[in-house]
Amino acid sequence: MRGYPVTRGPVSRLKVVAAPEPVTVPRHVPVIVRDVYVAAAKVLADQGRLDAGNTILLENYCAEMATARRAERAVQRQGSFFLKKGQRPQSHPGIQIAQESRRQCRMLASRLGLIPETRDASRAASGDFVAADDDEDFGDV
Repeated sequence: MRGYPVTRGPVSRLKVVAAPEPVTVPRHVPVIVRDVYVAAAKVLADQGRLDAGNTILLENYCAEMATARRAERAVQRQGSFFLKKGQRPQSHPGIQIAQESRRQCRMLASRLGLIPETRDASRAASGDFVAADDDEDFGDV
């Protein structure tokens, strides 16, 4: 019996796991946020939540992120204020656009479950998750 390993007890079997399918980014997703789409799609796929409804939310999330990034770039190029002769300085409209887009991104990210705190809260609300603070006191048993 030389050459065969000697084991004590049952031999564990290897589990074959298929490699995850690569994420395909739709052509209408702006180039500026393709990295965001891939990262978010991987998170949703790992959670088993990458369905048609969440794909639409993900595309909206990417569109808002692209708007925010473009507005921030415009502010960086043109400055935070506009100066016109005889008038007071006015803030760049890109600042407000970027703030609103970031707010929409946070809302969509929480709906998708991309924010860890939101993900934990939704799991706790569904009864899927038991927090460490919820340990029962078995002092009387």
